[in-house]
Amino acid sequence: MDKKEIKRQIVAMLDAGRSKTETFKTFSGGAIKDRVLAYWIGSHSDPARTAQHQGKIKTLLGLTIAQAVLGAVAGFFLGSMIGPKATLFFTLFAGLVPLWFAYGFYKNLAQFYTVYVILSLSQFPRLFKDFAEDPVTTLIGAAITLGMVFFVAYLKTLLFPDLGFIGPKKIKGQFVFSN
Repeated sequence: MDKKEIKRQIVAMLDAGRSKTETFKTFSGGAIKDRVLAYWIGSHSDPARTAQHQGKIKTLLGLTIAQAVLGAVAGFFLGSMIGPKATLFFTLFAGLVPLWFAYGFYKNLAQFYTVYVILSLSQFPRLFKDFAEDPVTTLIGAAITLGMVFFVAYLKTLLFPDLGFIGPKKIKGQFVFSN
């Protein structure tokens, strides 16, 4: 079997109600590495968990769409200082990137939660470059950014309890799943 077929079978088994541990044991030691297999199983969106946290997901979507609007407005003003082509580019780029993340959050894809946290934290030091000129605005922006990062990371742990920060959880050398 190829990887796509194995992934389809994993999704079918999990959707049919088989436990994650049982599914892992079925495919473990085969053509797919156990770490990849554990990630596929851990990143599978559980409909009951998703329904339980639907309000938090909608809040995250609203905040992300607000980020997209603010980013598009800021991109427009930044680009208008450079020229018409830059205006279009910066407006689209600053608006579409948050919308791309909103799509991933809406579809409950674990990768989007991880990438959002990593990208936001990697840009965090840049927030303080204008601290000497405007400390209050800088601190407010940093607090909002950290709040979003923690909210996304918290929601990821609620929706995907079998995943760690980057990969699947492993305790005492074994992959662990919540069933």
